[in-house]
Amino acid sequence: MQNVSDEEKLLQQIDELREQIKHLKEQRAEVASRIRELKAERRELIEKIKGYRSELQKLRETLNGLKEERQNLIGQRRELIKKIRQVKSKLFAKKSALSNARDANITIGKIRSRIDRLEWRIITESLPLEEENRIIREIARLEAMLEKALEARKAYEECKELRAELKSLMIELNDINKKINDISEKINNIRSRIGALKGDVNNLQQEIDKRSKEIMENAQKLAEITEQLNEIVPKYREAQSKLREIRLGRKKAMEEAILSKKREEAERKLREGRRLTIEDLKVLYGLED
Repeated sequence: MQNVSDEEKLLQQIDELREQIKHLKEQRAEVASRIRELKAERRELIEKIKGYRSELQKLRETLNGLKEERQNLIGQRRELIKKIRQVKSKLFAKKSALSNARDANITIGKIRSRIDRLEWRIITESLPLEEENRIIREIARLEAMLEKALEARKAYEECKELRAELKSLMIELNDINKKINDISEKINNIRSRIGALKGDVNNLQQEIDKRSKEIMENAQKLAEITEQLNEIVPKYREAQSKLREIRLGRKKAMEEAILSKKREEAERKLREGRRLTIEDLKVLYGLED
């Protein structure tokens, strides 16, 4: 009876241990599957963040190139503005000279015509000395006026050239300003994109850190489950071994009882002088298993 009771207890213990092992193995499979999922998600996030960082690197290189280009254009603009100021200063000076010359209000052709007529009179006419001297002084005065008129015309031509140069410089300045504005707009757009990418990278890094933390937590859980299995499985095997021993012992006892009964029957036959069978002889001489 004691053996039966022990066997029942062992069977109950084995069933309980088997269920615990089954449950723990299911948990272990779930946790291992979750770890694989988290690692796959983390790999995907890492690849994504690598792409963002590569784009950031390219954008920064482009940004540095644009900054350098803009700085060069700003230097060119500074030199151009300096040149424009110089041309304006020259133009102002020439305009003043031109304005002073125009006060005479006499054209070069008229002055030259007047000089030619006066010189012709000196050559062709017999003039009193006083009149000749007066004409010579008039010619001198007209030649002075002619020189001023020539200077005015020269100043006028130079003003035209300076105006043309100033116009060309202003067009060039406008072109440079447009280029600087375009580059500045590109720089602002790139900076905005860099800012957005940095935000995306930070968010992705947080997600990666979150997955890494979950992986560590699940790995710890997996280690704990494995540790529990390492504790329970030997107990389960030990209980199975004990059950086998009990069942083997009971079987052996039953066999001993059968042999004992057969031996008594054979001995009774021997006492009664009855014929013994080969099986009876084996039992009597201990040859029967």
